[in-house]
Amino acid sequence: MNILLTNDDGIHSTGINVAYDALSVHHTVFVIAPEAEQSACSNAITVRTQLNIKKISQNKYSVSGFPADCVIIGLSGNLIPDVELVVSGINHGPNVGDDLFFSGTVAGARTANIFGKSALAISINCYKRASKYVNDASEFLLDFIDEQVHDTIERAENTGGQISGGPSVKPFFNINYPDLPPEQIKGRKYTFLGRRIYRDSFKNTALSSGELNVQMGGYIESVFSVGSDSTELEKGFISITPLVLDCTNYAFLKNNIRD
Repeated sequence: MNILLTNDDGIHSTGINVAYDALSVHHTVFVIAPEAEQSACSNAITVRTQLNIKKISQNKYSVSGFPADCVIIGLSGNLIPDVELVVSGINHGPNVGDDLFFSGTVAGARTANIFGKSALAISINCYKRASKYVNDASEFLLDFIDEQVHDTIERAENTGGQISGGPSVKPFFNINYPDLPPEQIKGRKYTFLGRRIYRDSFKNTALSSGELNVQMGGYIESVFSVGSDSTELEKGFISITPLVLDCTNYAFLKNNIRD
């Protein structure tokens, strides 16, 4: 299978390069990733300036833009062959619950799904460093793609994109891997999105002419909810959340809209 690999940590991050080595065992992998870290950029794209693309090595390219730019270039820029799957990660830092709206990692996978490709994002529950268990996470990633994603893609192709009677959609997963050795991981669980509460604060530095410089700080709390991605990840499970693009509030439509 041809796979496009991207991230928001940048082309030189440990996670994406370990993932490349692992996935290349069974698949043809192409890396198109930001030239510098773009964490928390969400689904930003570059539309008013030119993007610079550099060939780093065989099958690896850096882009002077965001993860979504990288995916769009990979899918539409005639730079690489057509791919069956887009993988975003391995990210250093979890992406659970409401993080998905801000995450550049998840945005890479989401952009691929918007353009009709199967996609997954994968992160490790560590902060400000590469996890000691990134190799274990990459082996899990390879197994998950070979065991689960490949079959799901084939079923979607055979049914015109329709899976188990649901809407026409290609598979889209968000995976969070515990920052734990394999013997301490309790297994894998399919989960739903949890809730995150952002306790933001700002450090202000006064400048002349009535200007301020501000630096965001603070912390994040996860709301405990059995079966959610954040809760099960903290319990030591690999969290796998199936996602869709449709944000429509169907309950509102059902209860409030009358013909």
